Amino acid sequence: MKRILTFCILLLFVPGLLGFSAHAYDYQTVRFGIEAEVTLGGTVTIIPSVNCPIPDKTVITLKDGEIGRFDIDFSDPGVFDYTVKTIPDERELEFDDTVYNVRIYVTDADGALETTVIISTGEEKYSAERLVFVNKASEGDEQTEKPTELPTVKPTDKAKETTAPQDSSGSTDNKNKNPQTGDDTRMEIYFLFAMIASAGLLALSIIYLLDTQKMINKKKND
Repeated sequence: MKRILTFCILLLFVPGLLGFSAHAYDYQTVRFGIEAEVTLGGTVTIIPSVNCPIPDKTVITLKDGEIGRFDIDFSDPGVFDYTVKTIPDERELEFDDTVYNVRIYVTDADGALETTVIISTGEEKYSAERLVFVNKASEGDEQTEKPTELPTVKPTDKAKETTAPQDSSGSTDNKNKNPQTGDDTRMEIYFLFAMIASAGLLALSIIYLLDTQKMINKKKND
């Protein structure tokens, strides 16, 4: 009787256990590229924040007019921050000291990962993937005349909306935490069901062993 009761209780948690297994899948990796361009050429570096995926290259050296790219692979939802800047060299130039803050939102869209990027320099925000740095020739240098102002970030065909994805409370301040996609809460529930189901299996095994031992002892006494 005890075994039957325990088995019935265990059946109540089987759907939760199956649901947990169905949702605990691996995402297909999505690659996101950040383009950079440097007037007069130069070296650009990207610095990931803690726990952010590391790009395939963290330093690229570009010629004047050349466009480089930092490729980053993401395999899980989250909010990931990077800074991008130039590294001065031995040339007598006025090197661009702009520091771009790149925030990449990776969200779940029906089981697939989607990326949204917001690039900022101070209070200015851009929806773009190409970062433009403008080095200037020193006075007396006969190199090509340079623009007098730093151009804004150039948007590309893949530019996203500048509004950050909102969480369930409507807040856009998601730094250092994952976006609220809805799946995280369900997975926690499924994980709880799995733990309870495991405990039920353990209890069923113990009860079965105890009943078996009683039957063996009874036969011996008979």
